This record gives sequence, structure tokens and C-alpha cells, in this order.
Amino acid sequence: MDRCEIRKIVSLKLKLVRVEAGFTQSSMSQMIGLSKKTLVQIEKGRLVAGWSTAVTVCALFSESRILRTALEDSPIKVIKRLGFNEWEQ
Repeated sequence: MDRCEIRKIVSLKLKLVRVEAGFTQSSMSQMIGLSKKTLVQIEKGRLVAGWSTAVTVCALFSESRILRTALEDSPIKVIKRLGFNEWEQ
């Protein structure tokens, strides 16, 4: 799994994670540091979340069953493993 894959997975699951956590688009966008317009674009599949957004979502919603299932591990572990592996290379 590489950064691009994680960005795509988080983008595809973002709406489900938001709904699972009980947030509106407005509150979720503020929480993760995006405009509501950008969040909507990601949720509709028109944009792919950036690496920083993917990391933020994984950190804030690390207990999400949806993310854990999609990433096949703890979101934090996946992000750390990928980040440190790329740094060491």
C-alpha cells in the first residue's frame, strides 16, 4: 500500500466515516481543515483527498470500523508504517 492508495481509500470512505461519526458536512469539513465545497467534491468522487487530509482523517477517526476494515489494520499504524518506511528509503 502506498500514499496514493491510502488517499483513494480515505476519499472513497470519507462520507461513510463522517456518517458513522455523526457529523454534518459543515462540522466535518471544519474538523479536518477543508472547505465544505472540497469535502463535498471528495465525497462525490470528483476529487481525491490529499495526503495531509488522509492523515488527518486517519488520526481523528482511528477507531472507525469503516477505516479499520478498509485499511485492514489500525489507520494510525498504516499511516506511521508508510510514512516511516518512505522516510528511511
